[in-house]
Amino acid sequence: MPRILKIDPQKADYLPLKPAAQTLLAGGVVAGPTETFYALMASPGSAGALERISRLKGRPADKPFLLLLDTILRVVCYARNVPSSVDALAKRFWPGPLTLLLKAHLSLHPLLIGPQQTVALRVEGLPAIRMLVRATDRAVTGTSANPSGQPPAATAEEVAAYFGDGVDLILDAGRLAGDRPSTLVDATTLPPHLVRPGVISVEELRTVIPDLRA
Repeated sequence: MPRILKIDPQKADYLPLKPAAQTLLAGGVVAGPTETFYALMASPGSAGALERISRLKGRPADKPFLLLLDTILRVVCYARNVPSSVDALAKRFWPGPLTLLLKAHLSLHPLLIGPQQTVALRVEGLPAIRMLVRATDRAVTGTSANPSGQPPAATAEEVAAYFGDGVDLILDAGRLAGDRPSTLVDATTLPPHLVRPGVISVEELRTVIPDLRA
């Protein structure tokens, strides 16, 4: 079984997260909490770790992994031609359960780039995960911790049951309350359009982008 470390997801404490940061920087795979479900995390530059996650999930290559950020300032590291709508949405909903599709830097690994050359980005709401990103100085993947077609894991025990030694370390934050995924908006179009309903409602989004297409 993988090593399991208990953490408080609401605390941005580096020391409890140090083993996870070291694992990610060494090219490993970590499972940890997000504000929706547990996720499989790898550094975006670790091709081997990304490919491990793809095998673990059995997910089609045309469904890329999203990236979790610690701040909007990191968006430009992974996306290009960032539209002004991103600033407006970020000011209202980040950190939080809003994932935005943006034009990807084409140097990213193919598992991070969608069919329309997009990358999915979110500033994670949990302080502990934002600290983990800060500690590694790069995004981490945030794809849900479940084999394709199975329910997302809501506990560390469910992650372990799904993947066993397929992951190197699990950050245990207890049972997560998330019952819906993050809301997914394509910000590459004008106006932006809703791709997947989630935690943030269309009505909330339209307080910022009145002409949002749903």
